[in-house]
Amino acid sequence: MDDILHIRLLQFAAGGDAGGNLERIRQLAGTASEPADLLVLPENCLCLGNHRRVAAAARLEPAWMELLAPLACELRTPVVFGGIPVRDGAEVLNRALVLDAAGNALARYDKVHLFQLDPAKPGGVDETRLYAHGAEPAAFELRGWKIGLTICYDLRFPELFRHYAPADLILCPAAFAQETGAAHWEILLRARAIENQCYVAAAAQCGTNPDSGFPYFGHSLVAGPWGEIVASVSGGDGKAECVVDATLSRARLCEVRKRLPALAHRRM
Repeated sequence: MDDILHIRLLQFAAGGDAGGNLERIRQLAGTASEPADLLVLPENCLCLGNHRRVAAAARLEPAWMELLAPLACELRTPVVFGGIPVRDGAEVLNRALVLDAAGNALARYDKVHLFQLDPAKPGGVDETRLYAHGAEPAAFELRGWKIGLTICYDLRFPELFRHYAPADLILCPAAFAQETGAAHWEILLRARAIENQCYVAAAAQCGTNPDSGFPYFGHSLVAGPWGEIVASVSGGDGKAECVVDATLSRARLCEVRKRLPALAHRRM
């Protein structure tokens, strides 16, 4: 069991082509001077666009694995592909797929809560037009750390985060809207970390949707168990493509939980 976990978030503006996005991920990951224990990519990291484009890009998980496993092997790092369109029969699921450093699947999580923002208006968003709801939480273990999986809009549903308690780290790869992100992003991430006395890490899309021009908030960050910001995008407006590194400490988790044993005080 490791006392320290080094994680790396990639914030970038994905396009509609999986091959091009993989190359951009490879380039950004290559800018880091030190290896990480875990690399986390945003939601829609391999295909971003309108519903038709994403539906056309959807494929069965084995086909995605064939494409993605070589990257994990090349980087020699476990990778969280934060949300990719996976075909399951007649349905498409928004799936976070975790691969180990040898390219094997460690975990998979299908987004439970699907985002709607002014769905009846022109320019509104309705993920239910494309995706089917996921049904189950999913967690995995890495170097002795228990890590829970969520995606983007799940951030607004604390019961999913609480399901993982006591987790050490909960991931929330995202493509958060500019409007809602400016109002709620940091507040919600810090709240989920405080409530569950764990680290919460969110790798985010930046830029705009290549088909609709819909703007994304960026501002990737890692919140600590006391609600502190452990790492975040530095400089600029928080929306540039970048790498965010964070060092997570088990001692810090223990310190917070000992000082304020809220998880042990739960009554329901």
